[in-house]
Amino acid sequence: MIKKGLYIFLLISTITVTFLGCNQSKHKSKHGLKVSYTADTLKVAYTYWWPQSGPFIGMCGQRYAMVFTGVITKIDISEKEPEALYTSQKGIIEIEQILTVRHLEKKKYDNQRFFSSDCFYEQGLKEGDKVVVFCYEYEDYYSIPGKKSIIKIKNDNDPIIKSIKKYIETDQNPLAIKDDIELWKKYDLDENLTQIIQCKEN
Repeated sequence: MIKKGLYIFLLISTITVTFLGCNQSKHKSKHGLKVSYTADTLKVAYTYWWPQSGPFIGMCGQRYAMVFTGVITKIDISEKEPEALYTSQKGIIEIEQILTVRHLEKKKYDNQRFFSSDCFYEQGLKEGDKVVVFCYEYEDYYSIPGKKSIIKIKNDNDPIIKSIKKYIETDQNPLAIKDDIELWKKYDLDENLTQIIQCKEN
């Protein structure tokens, strides 16, 4: 009986390990670390050619596709291919709080735990930084124009988080955060905010 029980235990253990191995796609990063959460990662394209980036883009404020806070868990070494139009640097952010999200025609946010993109070059960010991230829609997919679209914050009570929440709750009405222009000046985003405020007023 003991031998039979041991045999069943070993058989179940083997099946379990095999099953888990098949369902977790593991990749090696440049740092040699194994990343096993690829299936739980929202991959977002870098629209590097957009003329603006950050939370306030366009003449009258482009609609957000997704805004969230999180912590940077990994940043790879930057890459510059001979014929590439931009320097790629991949990074991963663990998503903590979704501030707003839209399900797009070709892409749906399905409660993924991680976000990844190759827009981290010269962002001045490092692993462990807490950030707020602004994504937009491009051809029915999520996209990120980089640079000012990933902003380092202190915590969830950071003044700019309060400002962005107010902006989102008022259906992205810039007049609701008109008094926050000086706050955004610190991030060199005051002119962008002023532009969309003027558009709304006119």
